[in-house]
Amino acid sequence: MSDHQSGRKDPLWELSALEQALYLRRSSTRFLECAIHLCATHMTLEEVADLLEREAEQLRRFG
Repeated sequence: MSDHQSGRKDPLWELSALEQALYLRRSSTRFLECAIHLCATHMTLEEVADLLEREAEQLRRFG
């Protein structure tokens, strides 16, 4: 039976999972930043800000 199956924690697996989660978080943030900059090339900054505020409100409201 492996350490993972026996219920003991595997530090390497935990580190790998943590690093993967951090990578996905950074990648998602970079994607969002790129999308915002793309919007700003085709919309006024006020329109972009309004769009982001609406999206933020939906996130807060509906999670």
